[in-house]
Amino acid sequence: MIFEKILEEINNVVPISREEKEYLKSILKFKKLNKRDSLLHQEEVEDNYYYVLSGCLRSYINDKKGLEQVLQFSSKGWWIADNESIIYNQPAKFNIVADLDTEIFILSKKAKEESVKRFPKLELYYNESLIRSVIFLRNRLYEILSLSAEERYRNFCIMFPELKNSISQKHIASYIGITPEFFSAMKKKLKDKQTCVEEF
Repeated sequence: MIFEKILEEINNVVPISREEKEYLKSILKFKKLNKRDSLLHQEEVEDNYYYVLSGCLRSYINDKKGLEQVLQFSSKGWWIADNESIIYNQPAKFNIVADLDTEIFILSKKAKEESVKRFPKLELYYNESLIRSVIFLRNRLYEILSLSAEERYRNFCIMFPELKNSISQKHIASYIGITPEFFSAMKKKLKDKQTCVEEF
C-alpha cells in the first residue's frame, strides 16, 4: 500500500484517526518520475511540497558560470520544497529533479492549509517535518564551513548509504563541494590508504 509509510510517519508524530487517514489519502497526489524528470525550475513560483516514497530527488542551483551546485538530496522518507517560494509567492531559487526513477507524493500549498483548518493537530506533523529540514540544512552549512572534503563525504555516506553507488559521482562531488576530478582522486587516495570507503 503506497500510503502506509507516510501515514505511519504522521501517526508517530500525532495519532490520526481512520477519518484523518482517509482524508490525507485524498489530498496526497501520487506520481512516478523517471530519472532526470524535473519538478521545479529556478525562477518558477512553487506551490507544492514533495515527499519521497522511493528513489531520490536532488535540489541544485545554476551558478553564474552555469555550473550545477547541489544543495540537497532527498531520499526515502524525506520532504523537499522551496519553502520561501511557497510561503512568499516568490520565484524559486533552486531546481528540483529526479536523480533516479522516483515515486513521490505531492501536497499542494492549498491542500496543506485546508488540512490544518480541518484537522489542526496535523500542523504538529508539518512543523516537525519543517524543523527536520531546517536542522539538516543548518548541519549542511556547518559541514561546508568546518569540515574537510573527506569528512563531508563520510557524512554523506552515513546519511545516504543507499545513494553512494546509485547516483552520479559528479553530483556527489558537487554536494560535498569539490570537483569531480578531486573527488575521484580523493576516493583513490582513500583506497590506497586501505580505508574502507564502503564502511562510511
